[in-house]
Amino acid sequence: MLPGVPTHLQRLGQWASTVHAIPEDVRYAARAQLLDMVAAVHATARGSIARPVLDGLRAMRASGACTSLADGARLAAPDAAIANAACSMAHDYDDIVWMGHTAHSAVFAALAVGELVGAQTADVVDAIVVANELAGRLGASSILGPLNGQMWTFIHLVGAAAASARLLRLDAERTTHALAIALAQPNFALQPAFLRPTSKLLAAATPTATGIRAAFFAQAGLVGAPEILEDPRGFWQRFAFVPLPEMLSDLGDFWVLRTLAIKTYPGCHYFQTALAATEQILARRGAAMTRDRVRRIQVDTTKLACEATRFAREYAGAGEVTPVSVNFDLAQSIAVMLCARTFGVEQLEEEWLHAHAAELRAWTAIIDVRHDPQMTARTIACARRVRSARRALARIPPASLLTLVRRYRQEYRSSLASPSEVIGVARGLMKQRRADPSTRERADGPLALEFAGRVTVELADGTRESERIDVPPGALAAPSFAREIEAKALRELVPRLGDARARTAIDRVWNARDVGCQALVADLAFRASGADTA
Repeated sequence: MLPGVPTHLQRLGQWASTVHAIPEDVRYAARAQLLDMVAAVHATARGSIARPVLDGLRAMRASGACTSLADGARLAAPDAAIANAACSMAHDYDDIVWMGHTAHSAVFAALAVGELVGAQTADVVDAIVVANELAGRLGASSILGPLNGQMWTFIHLVGAAAASARLLRLDAERTTHALAIALAQPNFALQPAFLRPTSKLLAAATPTATGIRAAFFAQAGLVGAPEILEDPRGFWQRFAFVPLPEMLSDLGDFWVLRTLAIKTYPGCHYFQTALAATEQILARRGAAMTRDRVRRIQVDTTKLACEATRFAREYAGAGEVTPVSVNFDLAQSIAVMLCARTFGVEQLEEEWLHAHAAELRAWTAIIDVRHDPQMTARTIACARRVRSARRALARIPPASLLTLVRRYRQEYRSSLASPSEVIGVARGLMKQRRADPSTRERADGPLALEFAGRVTVELADGTRESERIDVPPGALAAPSFAREIEAKALRELVPRLGDARARTAIDRVWNARDVGCQALVADLAFRASGADTA
């Protein structure tokens, strides 16, 4: 590192502590994300899966001034964030941005610290924005590495530290140290603990608490290593096969929150389009969609969705269906929808899954999940619309591709892609470039990231039904976004808060600016007694 040249973390810390020119549509996306995550918490709180986390925190007798939304318990700020993030993670009912599931830390660190320090709601929204922008970029910088998706748990260290530092009004130097302290012992998620058991619930919660504490430690004078990302024995050396520092650029120009996509079904983001396609087929041919009248179902999807499904099946027992395994096995997710004619958190309760286990196995047995290289090519083409991504990908030397193949094979016990898949993706990219030669992102509007899915049902009478969806219906760039976020919020908040309180809470999220965070949280939290029943 040259003397006087800022490190990557110093540049991030400078931006996070000083940015004020946040576009209103980005703040709108932050409010939508806040509302989405509150809905996810209350959806989980209706069931039992997160009860051990909530009970465990109460058993520690932590006292504080912050609120667990699921049960109204008053906890210390890090513990309140743990409770909320564990609930939002439980059924993978969160959202995603470029690149990562940043909301668990961005929203719940901001709410906890905002409540603690008496911040205004407008300040909490800005903290959510800052957290997303830094955490999403850190995930993108490590995309060519040993972890992916929800297992990028380390991004919550940065997200929580950034949101907390912003609300504590730390200067650039102390914000940098908060980020560095948070990254000092970064979390590395392990698949055996994530793809089947309920230890998954703590995947985002634990680093979120660490990030909050890091900001308070930095405020008190603790210092970290600002060069921790690029040091030869630092973060990227451990978490990226090929680091992409260019992904950290364009702060204040490209806003990752403009890529926001909420989940309209609990489960993996890569599955949302296939589930939406299945729901549309059910709407058209519901009476014919019984197990005895369906011969087979083919699901064409991206490489990411196929790999998630493969990993889930490696850790689930033969024919086993658990609340966690369903989230990561596309065939099981579709089987649940076909069995229940809907797909919500109620269908992920152990009692429901056990009662319908035989029918779920029968459906899963006829569902074939296949990789469509053309769909993967469309996902990659969408990523190329992000300027920092184009720069990063252009810089990768050809020799590194062989290194990537070797490292992925070692890490994932996978060939990554067959020769035919590589050829198919390459052809798809060339086709995409001819169809849409422009690779520039919109500077002032949402950007859709495609994770296409096509479901084809072959009925016993020989007829076929097929539906393809490219953009998840919960994407900010989709025309259906406003309808989907409102519907999700009402669907999940009304059973917990009552109709009147739920509508008041939703309105407060959209419109509150000069209202204190404490009042906002009071509107959003469950009350053990006195919840409205209107």
